[in-house]
Amino acid sequence: MKSFFTVGVFILLLAACSSTPDTAIAKVDDTATTIVEDAVPEEESTPTALDKSPELIQLEEAWDVAASRPGADIGQVFQLFRLKQSLGPKNLACYDPESGDVCQEIVEAINVVGLTEQQLTLLLDSLELPHRVIERDCELLMVTEEFVGGRVNFSVFEGVVTGWASEGGGSFLDEGTC
Repeated sequence: MKSFFTVGVFILLLAACSSTPDTAIAKVDDTATTIVEDAVPEEESTPTALDKSPELIQLEEAWDVAASRPGADIGQVFQLFRLKQSLGPKNLACYDPESGDVCQEIVEAINVVGLTEQQLTLLLDSLELPHRVIERDCELLMVTEEFVGGRVNFSVFEGVVTGWASEGGGSFLDEGTC
């Protein structure tokens, strides 16, 4: 009998401790009955444009522009980026003999010719691809001679990308504005 009583007290203690303060309490006013819920967690607000940094907004806009262009395959870009990340850090993955030139395929899938220099820079930075401008407004720029596998060299005319090549990849693809 003593063990039965001990088990009963233990169950009552568990029941008392496990009750939540989220239960609704009814209050009676002079005019109507209202239900007050205490300790109900408020829903977290979704981030708005005001919560985002200007850099993030610019990056999102650049991706939106790139995705809306004909010939761009952003789904393939992200698949190739995941492949690049699985092969190695930064641009080291661009020269895997089994997967080919992943960095060049990423740039081809973006369809970079026609984007602004700023948009392309944001996109390539977000994909961890090294890049540089080698020609601006029909004038060749001074560049270093070291080889960086997968680095994207591009030409710009009046702020718009007109051509590009990936180091170690194919030939320079140019729209011929100069």
